[in-house]
Amino acid sequence: VPIFFTLKINKNMINKFPTPTSVARPHPSLQGVQYVIFPYDPRIRRWDSFFLVVLSYYCFSVPYMIGVSGGYHMYKNSWWFGVNVVFNTIFFVDTIMQFFRAYRDENDSLVYNIRKISWNYFTTSFVFNLIASFPSAVLVWATQSPNGSDPDDLYQRPGLQLFAIIDMFKLFRLVRFKSLAKSSGVIETWWERQGVAKIMLIKFIFGMVVISHWIACFWSFLALCQAKTFGPGLGTQANWISYWYNSNYVAGGINPIGWENDIDRYGLSLFWAIQSLTSIGYGNVSPVTTAEYYFGNILMLISGIFWAFVIGHLVSIVEFINKHHVQYKIRMEEANDMLSTFSPQSSSDGEFDIGDSRIIRRRIRRYITSQYEKSRPARNDFSNTVTLDDAYPALGTLSLELKKLSSLHLIRHYLEMVPYLSSKFLSPEEQSRIAFSSKILEFAEGEAFAKHPVYGRGIIFVTKGCCISKKSTKLRNSIGFNNCDKPIGGDDVLVEDEFMAGESYRLHFISFSQCVFIPRGVVIEILAENYFAWKESARWRYLQACLLRRSICSWEIRPDILA
Repeated sequence: VPIFFTLKINKNMINKFPTPTSVARPHPSLQGVQYVIFPYDPRIRRWDSFFLVVLSYYCFSVPYMIGVSGGYHMYKNSWWFGVNVVFNTIFFVDTIMQFFRAYRDENDSLVYNIRKISWNYFTTSFVFNLIASFPSAVLVWATQSPNGSDPDDLYQRPGLQLFAIIDMFKLFRLVRFKSLAKSSGVIETWWERQGVAKIMLIKFIFGMVVISHWIACFWSFLALCQAKTFGPGLGTQANWISYWYNSNYVAGGINPIGWENDIDRYGLSLFWAIQSLTSIGYGNVSPVTTAEYYFGNILMLISGIFWAFVIGHLVSIVEFINKHHVQYKIRMEEANDMLSTFSPQSSSDGEFDIGDSRIIRRRIRRYITSQYEKSRPARNDFSNTVTLDDAYPALGTLSLELKKLSSLHLIRHYLEMVPYLSSKFLSPEEQSRIAFSSKILEFAEGEAFAKHPVYGRGIIFVTKGCCISKKSTKLRNSIGFNNCDKPIGGDDVLVEDEFMAGESYRLHFISFSQCVFIPRGVVIEILAENYFAWKESARWRYLQACLLRRSICSWEIRPDILA
């Protein structure tokens, strides 16, 4: 967003350069920029969030007021009248604000010239917004007599019908619903945090509710247009409400006749709208007049297309929700095909005991099921060793800078547990290199781990589950319980491989576990480049590990390493 700078000139400068050309003039495109409302202003984003609520209110209230209540509550209910006056004022304020709001053109360039903004708004939607801001609620309230007006008499007045048409212009603002949702900071943040399946389901349900509501209101409006009243005269005229009332009404039940019975009338209209959209069609509510039959025909044609859309949308939602489950079933089926070829008896005749095949089958199935139940749903490969890109596919779609920042936020919590890998000694670039080289490992219950077959030794952080660490040397054995509170092998990883040959270090996992694994190679590479981290922290950790092993083993510490 361009910023308008002004040149500050003191009195000496003015005396020295008295000509008018000595004062800097802004570029013509920046004239009036101080009055422009930019889209990323926090205040305007909060305003858009509030205006989105106003639009949602009018989305439901305007059709209901025109088609179901017939404007009855507008002058009989002071609460309804007050809310409409307040929201109508908000509409008018937003109409004026549009003259100052920067917008993006067809090339996605931000237009911030005040003249272009005003002209673009004046030639597009200003007239519709101005009509929608007309204070129809106040005028309806003013048309009633001091002693109260009969609803039938009030409805016959041409002014009320004109005010109803004017109120319908408010619905034109719904075209801004999507842009307001994107501009709203609250809605945008909440929307981005939701899963794809949940978003698809919310959009589908909201669309169904709005369409059903509008159809119900229009269906009720047809009866009003034909009978010219919602009072007792409604039951004497030919319309769908009178037909239903004469054939289905039960004393004490729902009663759609009467200006004050708008809730019952709406319930009956909504019942017909939903059964028509879902093609259920009980038949107890049916059209009577020509207009009602034509509307029913049009609705059935539209419902056929709409129902195909509904089925396709529901199938896509269910397919996405069950995507992870389907992958699990496919992998389990492939595993069962493999397990069916196992030898039916245990094999212990050779040099090594490979165990009972029945136990191996059970462990394999349990491991696959644990991966499905406890792994992240985004994982599609079910691999034992994956990189951050594989574990979090969204990383592959980010720019290099965002990818580095994201990897730091994913792994930095664990790096801070290792002193020489913390931000005190390593730069963000070095920590991101370690993060990119980190692996996500998964282990089944009862599995043992000493070193990775490809990456060798490294530092392990148990992120889910728990394990028992067992160190065996010639002189002593030690056993420790490890969970998510500390790293495993943070000091031992600094010791050379040849000096660790005499020590057996194994992790035994007592439940399905997930771990972050940092290979030794990347740790040594970073420390070789960062002498400060090695000198101030890592070499003392190395010395501590060496002294511990020198007390139980017979090898000497290399003094050149500690230099």
